[in-house]
Amino acid sequence: MKKFLLVIAMILVSEAASARTSALQRILFDLGFIEDPYIQICPEDTKIDYKATEAELWASARKAEGGYNKCKPAEYYRSLFVNYPNSYREAYRRYVETFLNAQDFVMAMNEANMYLANWNGLNDSEYIHLLLLRAVDGEIKQSWRDKNRQMEFVAFSLGASLVQTEESPYLLNLQYRAFLDKYPQSPWKNEVLGMLNDSRQMYGKNVLNDARMFILKRDYPTAFQKYNVILKWGPAVGVFEEALYEMIQYHFELSWILTNKTLLSDFSLNMFLKRDFATVSTVEERKELSDQTRKQAHSYLEQMKTNLPNSPWTAKALKLVDAYPIL
Repeated sequence: MKKFLLVIAMILVSEAASARTSALQRILFDLGFIEDPYIQICPEDTKIDYKATEAELWASARKAEGGYNKCKPAEYYRSLFVNYPNSYREAYRRYVETFLNAQDFVMAMNEANMYLANWNGLNDSEYIHLLLLRAVDGEIKQSWRDKNRQMEFVAFSLGASLVQTEESPYLLNLQYRAFLDKYPQSPWKNEVLGMLNDSRQMYGKNVLNDARMFILKRDYPTAFQKYNVILKWGPAVGVFEEALYEMIQYHFELSWILTNKTLLSDFSLNMFLKRDFATVSTVEERKELSDQTRKQAHSYLEQMKTNLPNSPWTAKALKLVDAYPIL
């Protein structure tokens, strides 16, 4: 039985496989016998045909678009924009679209970025930039099995990666906000806003987990920085209410720890105080810091009561006042 399935797999992944095999391909992919049949890795350098006429290249490209090899049309489109200036813009657009169709999103990003680097400002730059962002979105969704890679591109899409600087313009182009700021009246604005929202939801969950990890280490300042990323985006992020509740909870918790005499010798607490509050050493100073922290917790709580009066997280937050009494 296993040998039979392997034979089928070999047939289905060959270039000669017809469109009628797609249903079987999908079944075998779902069972884990083959890689995703709709994802193809395109060659970085496609060969250029210097002999064919412009009309012949267009005809060959259109014919190739219906074949199993989704990368094949790129050969003809590249030959077109290299040899025939009149076809440059249309052929380049289709060239990038070919990589999107093949789901080789890295190639699509690279080639779209090359266009923007050389021809930014032309009328079709907006559409090429859109194709680049569709590739970013595709890479995020395609990388669901590799969470580290997925979150790397989510960070790129939000402009939250530390390697995105003015010295790396290609990486700056990967963020949705760069497109929205440049083309505020774009007909594709809602599409890009949808991508932006999806990335924020994913990033919000990841940041929330990071914040909780730092809380376990009693690294409250870093944890609060993480929570603030989510709070800055507001209720549009699905984990906003939960993050705000935890922000209140851990401000109360920190306030209580700072004035609890039984914890004053706790090693991790002392490490925290020495690293982030070097001047805090006496009970009186700890009490002052505790009061400031508790005041901040009440400030967040008032925001929650005002803006989220019917949220179950607000009801839970109100109980924290008694759960962490003033010592």
